[in-house]
Amino acid sequence: MSIPASVVLCQRYVHDMDSNAHVALIAGGFALVGVLGGASMTAWFGIVADRRRTRVEDERRWLLARREHYAGFLGLATSMLREIDGVAIFLSHSSDSPVTKEDEEYIREGLLEYQIKWNEVLQPALGEVQLLGSPRVAELADRVSGALLEVTTVVETRGAFTEYYPSWFQTGDLIQVLRDAMRQELGLESMPPQSWDSRRSDDWPWLPDRPSRDSYRQETSDN
Repeated sequence: MSIPASVVLCQRYVHDMDSNAHVALIAGGFALVGVLGGASMTAWFGIVADRRRTRVEDERRWLLARREHYAGFLGLATSMLREIDGVAIFLSHSSDSPVTKEDEEYIREGLLEYQIKWNEVLQPALGEVQLLGSPRVAELADRVSGALLEVTTVVETRGAFTEYYPSWFQTGDLIQVLRDAMRQELGLESMPPQSWDSRRSDDWPWLPDRPSRDSYRQETSDN
């Protein structure tokens, strides 16, 4: 028995509609997945960018904090080295010569102020450096702190100035080592070592390639 042509046409129409519906459904599914995937990727890239931005800002804050505390400690150590030298100049230049009564008073007062500053100002600054700095910088800063106290030994015993000044130069050298370690950690080049002999030269501190003092003299005519 043959199927009427109208029935066949209806079946084809229904089949075509089902196929189109399936295609539309699949296409819609892919489109939805694409939208969701695009949104997810956008959100993911946003999270990654935020994390990177936060990390960069944190590193910048750490760098600024280190620079501030490093500079503070270095400046404090340098000033204290000058201060103890201002006290030690009242020592006698020979172990055979006792310190005068007037000089003894200057030494006692200056040494007391120095020791108070070492304990109440330098030690908190050292703690900040040890908190923020690398192990190398923290260890060198601790050594500098100890050296600034050790250099007072001869002053406390009222020894001769000739026994004092080698420790003073040794402490200054240690401060330079700390300075270079701090500069390296901050991404800066190390400074050339400062030689005391070069600072005692006739042309120091002036630059050799700049005009001399005499070049600024103005001739005056006698009327």
